[in-house]
Amino acid sequence: MVAVNSPRSVLQINREAIVHNVKEISKFSGKRIIAVVKSDAYGMGVRFVVPILNELPEVEAFAVACPEEGVVLREMGVRKEVLVLGGVLPEDMGAVKEYDLTPVVSDIEHMRAIGNDPVRFHIKYDTGMGRLGFVEETVEDPRITGVMSHLSTPGDREFSLVQIKRFSSIVGRYPKGIKVHMESSAGVIYRIPFTTHVRVGLALYGEKPLKDYPLDLRPAITLKARIISVKDLPPGFPISYGRTYVTKRRTRIGVVAFGYADGLMKVLSNRGTLLYRGREVPIVGNITMDMTVVEFGDLRPRVGEWVTVVGEGRTFGDLARVAGTIPYELMCNVSARVHREVI
Repeated sequence: MVAVNSPRSVLQINREAIVHNVKEISKFSGKRIIAVVKSDAYGMGVRFVVPILNELPEVEAFAVACPEEGVVLREMGVRKEVLVLGGVLPEDMGAVKEYDLTPVVSDIEHMRAIGNDPVRFHIKYDTGMGRLGFVEETVEDPRITGVMSHLSTPGDREFSLVQIKRFSSIVGRYPKGIKVHMESSAGVIYRIPFTTHVRVGLALYGEKPLKDYPLDLRPAITLKARIISVKDLPPGFPISYGRTYVTKRRTRIGVVAFGYADGLMKVLSNRGTLLYRGREVPIVGNITMDMTVVEFGDLRPRVGEWVTVVGEGRTFGDLARVAGTIPYELMCNVSARVHREVI
């Protein structure tokens, strides 16, 4: 198989920025970190991100969504605790035992799946998320090594404090010495006094989950793609499928090798921008599967040059606001064919 040495799109992961962010989260919270690396490290690439995190003493454990993701970490050589946030079914228990994974139990059926196996696990309580977790039951078991909950709306201080109070009364039923965790990337602002760990994902990459976020995070991700065509078009010329944009004057347009199959949501058609040499250039016409057209106006780009999707001061959060979504969705949409590298 011939190696491609000049990828048309690349996602760069800045090692120093991630290390800085981990240390900043640890310093701010005063707690050890459970690094959430589910969904291929939020789409950034678990095989690139986890080796960085695994070397850091501030990261005590990892969290994934399902046993399959936990197996990947073990096969990479991770020896730290790996939590399975999505619970376990009976057919999962072979992998749980063989790869020493720690299930999060949030339903009586998860308990039945574990049965009498000598498997340590964490218990999750639903304090207001309305998703996974026990509500009124108190689960007692000598194999429990952690208790957790999840804030549904960290930006809503009043309701978050209600959840924290509920969780405090639950934690009081358990012996000291076990892991207690509730704070997410956004939730760390509460500095909950009775938790022992914070469970973070988004903030690792320098993405700020809240306005006026008090942590000094550094953007860790750059996402860029190559220009594959440049040409001048006359006024009145339609662009892309559906002719949703028509040139208003003679202008220079470029085709970028990055489309919705790479992770650029179609909703950004005719409303988003990319960055060329630090300058915003508008997306014109419909974003297609593999290509996006931008209008360069009087700029003089060349085929083979790069445009930036995320980076140069722009975060996934900035792009998400234009798209009317959240940064998590954009990050998870970055496809496998986008080349990843650690810088």
